[in-house]
Formats: sequence, C-alpha cells, structure tokens
Amino acid sequence: MQRVTQKSIGWSLQAVVALVFTLIVLAISAALIGFNHQQLTTLTLRDAEGDFQRIAGNVRNELAGSLRIAGSVLDTATLTIDPELPPEQLATTLTLVLKDLEKVLPAAMGIFVGRPDGTHVVTQLIDDAKPPEISTDLKDGVYAFMIVEPSPDGQMVRWIVADQDGREVRRIAPQPTAFDPRKRPWYGFGLASPGTVLTPPYRFGNVPEAGITLAREARQKPGVVFGVDMTLASLDQFLDRLRFPPELELLVFDASGALIAHPHGNSYRMIRQADQENRLLTVDDLKSPLLSGMYKVFQEAPGQQERNASFTVNGERYFGRTEKVGDGFDNLFISLAVPYDTMMGPAEQIRLSLLVISGGSVIFALLIVLLASRHLALPLRRATGDIRRIMKFEFGQTQPAQSHVIEVQELSRAIDTLELALRNFMRYVPAALVRRIIGRTFSSELGGKRQPVTLLFTDVAGFTTMAEGLDPEQVMSKTSRYFSEVGAELVRSGATIDKYIGDSIMAFWNAPEEREDHVALACLGALRASRRLDHLNAEFITEGGAPMPTRFGLHTGEAVVGNVGSVDRINYTALGHTVNMASRLEKLNKRYGTAILVSEAVREATKDQYVFRYVDKTVPDGAHQPIAVYELLGALDPDEPELKAPADRLETLPAWEQARSSYDSGDWRGACSKLDELAAIAPGDRLFQVYLQRCHANLQPSQAE
Repeated sequence: MQRVTQKSIGWSLQAVVALVFTLIVLAISAALIGFNHQQLTTLTLRDAEGDFQRIAGNVRNELAGSLRIAGSVLDTATLTIDPELPPEQLATTLTLVLKDLEKVLPAAMGIFVGRPDGTHVVTQLIDDAKPPEISTDLKDGVYAFMIVEPSPDGQMVRWIVADQDGREVRRIAPQPTAFDPRKRPWYGFGLASPGTVLTPPYRFGNVPEAGITLAREARQKPGVVFGVDMTLASLDQFLDRLRFPPELELLVFDASGALIAHPHGNSYRMIRQADQENRLLTVDDLKSPLLSGMYKVFQEAPGQQERNASFTVNGERYFGRTEKVGDGFDNLFISLAVPYDTMMGPAEQIRLSLLVISGGSVIFALLIVLLASRHLALPLRRATGDIRRIMKFEFGQTQPAQSHVIEVQELSRAIDTLELALRNFMRYVPAALVRRIIGRTFSSELGGKRQPVTLLFTDVAGFTTMAEGLDPEQVMSKTSRYFSEVGAELVRSGATIDKYIGDSIMAFWNAPEEREDHVALACLGALRASRRLDHLNAEFITEGGAPMPTRFGLHTGEAVVGNVGSVDRINYTALGHTVNMASRLEKLNKRYGTAILVSEAVREATKDQYVFRYVDKTVPDGAHQPIAVYELLGALDPDEPELKAPADRLETLPAWEQARSSYDSGDWRGACSKLDELAAIAPGDRLFQVYLQRCHANLQPSQAE
C-alpha cells in the first residue's frame, strides 16, 4: 500500500516564534505609531487652525483699529473744520489734520472735502505713488494739494506741492479735468448715511493705488462730505509681519477676486495690466498657482463664513483656511495656506523618532526572542534528533532534554517510552518488517503474494532430554541465550526471523526486503549460526552444562509471503510447499548425522560460493518425489575464514565421491571397500555408516545367490 503525501514548506520553531513575535511587535508598534501620528495630525491641524484664526483676527483688528482712528478724526473734522473756507486755506487746514493722522495711522494717504457745487479739496501724502500731474524730481515735496473747482469751461484742477512744514514748493497751473467729486462713490454713500460710511476697495482716481475711503457728511453744512483715503499698502506690511513660518502664504481679496493685500503686494501691484485697464489688480493677474489655488478654494464655497480646505498645487499639498474679515469689511476675505510638509514637520519628526525607537525596540526584542526561542528550540532539536535515531533503530543514544518547560519534559519522557516500546517491538517483530512499517511501505491488510524465498528451519538435537534435567527457569535462561546467539547471526545475514517454535527457529530471506542473493545469504546465515553455536556449546560445557547441537534445513523456491491471522492479531509469515520442504530437510539431518542440509535448488544457486557434499536422493516425509539433498560444509569467501569447510571433511570428499560413484553404478563391493576406508578415517561421520549399511544390505542377496 502506497501512502500519498503532499510536500509542504517546513518552518523551524525558532523561526516561527521569532516571526510571530516580530509580527506582533510590529503590529502593536504600527498601531501605536499610527494612533500617535493621527493624534499629532489632529493636534497639528487644530493648532494650525488656531493660528489661522489668530492671524485672521489680527488682520481684522488691524483694519478695525484703523477704521476707529480714521472715524474719530473724521468725526472731529466734520465738527471743527469749516468746509466753506477758501480752497487753499482749507487745504492747509486739512494738512495739519493729516500730519497728525499719519503718525497714528500709516495707512492714511489723504483727507479731503467735497462740496455740492463740485469743489473738491484734497490733501494727500506723496511718496512712491505720486499723481501723474506732479513731477517726479521733487525732493522736498511731502504733501500735495489737489483743488478741483467748477468754471464756465468745466471742472478745473490745480496742484500745489508743500514741504514737511506746509510751505509751498511748487504750483502747477490749472487745467481741465473730468474729475467731479459728486460722481465718486464716497460722495453718494456719505450723503445717504447719517453716520460714517466705508466704501468697498476701489482704485483711487488720482494715483494708481487701491484703497478704501471713510466718508461722512459735514454736520454744519449739508451736502458737504469729508473723507479720509486709506491705502492698503500698509496692510501688506502688516501681513508680512504676520507671516511665520516663511512658507505661510496670506492673501486678502474681495468677493470679485480683486487683490486687496499681500505680503508682497507692492511688487505685485507693479503689474501694469490693471493700470492700463483702470481697475483693481485681481488674484489671477498675479500668475501665481498657489494664490490662484487659494482663491479657487473660496470660489468653491463662496457663501461660507469660514472654511478649512486641503488642496494640491503643482503636486504639493497645502492646508488652507478662508474666512470673512467682517467688522465693516464684509466684502473682504482673508485666505491662508501652508504646505503640509511644513505644517506636519514636527509631527513627522516625532513619528520618525517613534519609528526609530520602535525599530530599535523590535530589533532588541527580536534578539531576546531569538535567544529565548533558541533556548526553547534546542531541546526540541535534540528531541528531533533522538526520534530520527530511533527511527533508524539506533538505540541507546538518546539524551534527556534539559528544560524547565513542562511540555518539553513530557516530550523527553515520551521519546524514552517510544525508544523502549520500539526496541521491545523489534524483539517480537522482525527488524526489516518494523522498518517497513515505520517507513509506511508495508501494508497491514491480510493476504500475501507469491515470490521466491529461501527458508531455514533449525532444531536442537536432544532438547527434550536436556530440558527434563533442568528447572523451567534454567531452561528459559539457556534457551534465550541460545536464541540470542543464533538469531543475531541470522539477522546479521539479512534473515527475517518468522518465529521461535519451542527450541526451533523459522527464518526466511527475500522478504519483506527483496535481495537477488537471498539464497547465498541464507547459506551464509546458516554457516555463521553454526560456527557461533560451536563457541556457545564450548561455553556450555565449560560451565558444566550440556551443549545444544543444532540441525539446519535450507530450501529455496516460491512461497506466499504476507499477513496471516485475524483482524486483531496478524503474523507476517511464509506459507507453501517450500516452507514445508525446508522443515523436512532439517529433520533429515538426524538420519544422516549432518548439521546443515540443503536442497538441490540451494546448491545449484550457490555452488560457486560454497562447498557442498552430496548426501542422498530421497523422498522427505510428506513429499511425493525424490530430491537430491546436500550438506553445506563451508564458504569459499576468503574474508570469512571461520566459515571454511572443516579440513577432515575436505580430506574425505574425493574418496566419498568415488564411493558414491561405485554405489550409484551398483558396484556394491567397490562401494563397501571405499566406505570402509572412509569409516576408518572418520568414524564419527554417520553418512558413511548409512551408506555402508545400505551396501551390506545389497550384498546379502548377491551372496545368497
């Protein structure tokens, strides 16, 4: 019966323990690192959101503070300044107010009065953004007075440039202008509201600047509007101061996308496209992917008061926030954005540190596990080696596992039990059969197969008489000693000992392990056992006991070999005529006084390796046809000197062949003569006596005639 097995990948216990522990540690470390990273990310985003709200609040407070200051000054001006003063005197008065205002409000660019008759008086600071009517080579010019008055030919404008103290530096002659204060947004807003009004950001008419205007109708003169122009350039500077870290991007824009403020707003406003089209610079005019992306986030949800969003620009991820400025600037929005890598840098550093620490911990723990698993696996390896040796039937070499692990101790005891059981099992079952059972190449099903085998039977001459003179214990001891010696030699020669029958042994070759030289091995086993018994009997005699002379019978042929018995107990044996013939050959030894009788089939198979002596052609008990039988005298192998044929037998062998030839030809007298000579040379050889008796019996009828 063949057992089909499927090969699978094997893993050592040490590797499995180390791998499982490593996976567990890695899983726990990964979970902790993931949880920490998630918490750090959440905290970082929360901190970033808080920073964004703080920055937005600072911008809101900056604008609101500027409005409060400008509103207070405007309220005072509408109460204290007479708008009906002559334009130049009114401009000088406004200069004093602007001079004080710019100290506390750098964003204030100018202060003005607009009358219902179209007169417009403006006092403004001149710096980088000079009106185009004023020459750029003025070194001492600080203030510019713009005076617009109606005339029969239409609106006329004249410019006066003053120094720090208000003294005139240059005067520019009047010239026509299309400027009419009554058409400006602030004028209509001022008249429509009882209080101070704030215009949306717009482009100033006399300078290429964007800004806002705070306007209020005069309290003493209806129809007259006072106003303060505030540029957004100072808000750029304020945003620049709030820009930390440097990667942080800030932007203020209105709902239409017009650029209101940016840390680099001055340089952005150098774009001439807006100047040429007389409009505010838009975010998209800046050609900045990041700023356009920030504005796009606003466009995706324009109605929200505030919104956090993540977006990607040129493959880099950003976290941003957009919210309404409020406090009178409901049309303005502030947007902030920072790269994820910058924002998450500390968190990433912490995660990297955790990874390094976890990695070191895993390596350290792995070393400990490897040592522990090696300490655990070492006794198991020894146990595996012991089991492997036991499976090879190498007994007596097991080493008890030294371990404090209970399971390992139990395994060690189980291995000891296994060795004891298998060793004893082999005492009851042939070793070759046990090997095949262990190797799963032996079927335990009842039945057998026909195959060539060589059978051997032994029997102790005079055993019954010897046993009657001994106690049962002595018989058991002596018999066991005898079987140990004979059985050892038979097994050494490849025999399968079938059974011990009283004082007899049944053994066979070529099953279960098949050997082409099984006949020669059987002869070898018989000779070895016979020689071993010579030594053993010498020991018995020395000890004062009786020897145990043994007779052997060998025959080869086909037999049925397999399992015989019942479902609960079986015996691996050989059955058939060949078996019976070997047993009968053993019994024939008693007739001829021989020790090892073999059949002609055995002799023909091994005549080149062993020395045989023809014995007789006879019909064994229970047989129907006569067969030739031979006595096995010895081996021709020079490596086995103890197995050589005895010298006395070799000396008589030629004469015996002559005597046998005379006997076979019917020359009874010649045969008797030769046999008489042989009997004289070897008086103890019973074969000669048997044939001598036959010759005399054949001579008597001849003499009677």
